[in-house]
Amino acid sequence: MSEPQFVDRAVVIRIVKPYPEARSHIYLGKVVAYDGRFIGIDGCVLHFGRATLEDPTGGLTTSGRAVRWVFRDRVEYILELPDGMDPYDPEQLTVSPDGSLKASLADRPDLLPD
Repeated sequence: MSEPQFVDRAVVIRIVKPYPEARSHIYLGKVVAYDGRFIGIDGCVLHFGRATLEDPTGGLTTSGRAVRWVFRDRVEYILELPDGMDPYDPEQLTVSPDGSLKASLADRPDLLPD
């Protein structure tokens, strides 16, 4: 497999956590390349932990946009974003109380599935 179907697609890539208390690493952007071992993604990285009453964002921080290479074996999952979602805007994503990431689609009813 030289080119997976997700090249040139807007995606969210979650990286496997090395231990349960580790902060989550989520890549948000567009896949630009795949060489069989690494996935090249143009976008930003979101780092966060579990949301708490004191910090409902889970300590969410966002890196700047850049092309990064992610080792395929470290990928927990890849989700393709719906057409129309900006793959370079981390503001459209929020941390849920269970520590997962969810899209804030309330202001984009055109992106909700039928």
